[in-house]
Amino acid sequence: MNPPRHPPTPDARRRGRGFVSAVALRVGIPVVVVGVLLSVAFATVPRPAQGTSAGSDSGPAIAAERQSRLVSFADARDLLADSGRPFVVTVIGDSTGDAPGEWVDLAFRQLSEDLDRPLVQHPWDLLTKSYLPEISSNTDAASAPIIVWNGSASGKTGAYSLAHFDTMVPAQPDLVIFNHGLNNVPKPETVAPQLTALVAEVERYWPASVGYAAILENPRFDDWADAHAAVLDNVGSWLAENQAIRAIDVYSAYRAAASPESLLLPDLLHPSPAGSALTAATVLETLRR
Repeated sequence: MNPPRHPPTPDARRRGRGFVSAVALRVGIPVVVVGVLLSVAFATVPRPAQGTSAGSDSGPAIAAERQSRLVSFADARDLLADSGRPFVVTVIGDSTGDAPGEWVDLAFRQLSEDLDRPLVQHPWDLLTKSYLPEISSNTDAASAPIIVWNGSASGKTGAYSLAHFDTMVPAQPDLVIFNHGLNNVPKPETVAPQLTALVAEVERYWPASVGYAAILENPRFDDWADAHAAVLDNVGSWLAENQAIRAIDVYSAYRAAASPESLLLPDLLHPSPAGSALTAATVLETLRR
């Protein structure tokens, strides 16, 4: 079936939910346990005023000489073992991870419990185009916190993340997880250049200091299913060309289920609670390897 001539943006049809606030970005010291206040403050130091020259990466592949300087995903992930320092994650993605109970919240709450570390989450707000006040959990844990800047934005592509990069990535991350693609269906060929440009922007500020992963997102069974297959092909090719970036294959996890459609809401696009749990489990499996 051909898609409608003027279809709504995929995330525009999502269920009514989200954070509502006019609070601007706050990069203060989160309220965790007293023993980790200094380390949290260190982890939320803003980016340098000016980045280094990174060149122009507009094609699907990151230049080979720059790829060789990227921190490996394994090296970045292994910093989790140092409980005396904060571990900072930036998620750059879409509506599948922007709300409580979705994969970002589920995965990192579980990880903080498993590692006995406090969790500080910063949710992105579309209204103010900035982060809301932090949400702290597992605050009694004595180790340094896991800090998540959750730049998941409903209905948006990597172009939006690039436009708001200065606010969306306010502090140096140890790990960046990309979760874009579902909203690139009108132009599947745009997803890879956008991901390349996002890596280039991170590296402009923190060269050879950050690890990366990218999610192959859940399948769609709506009118955009074929276009989304093209998006997934583009993301898969981009990952094959950029070996330093770890693939997190959520798509295959859904397809391996007895009834993949049952893992989605009635819109056949957004994960149901069971689907969000599967996405979170797939991300956690990668983080635990």
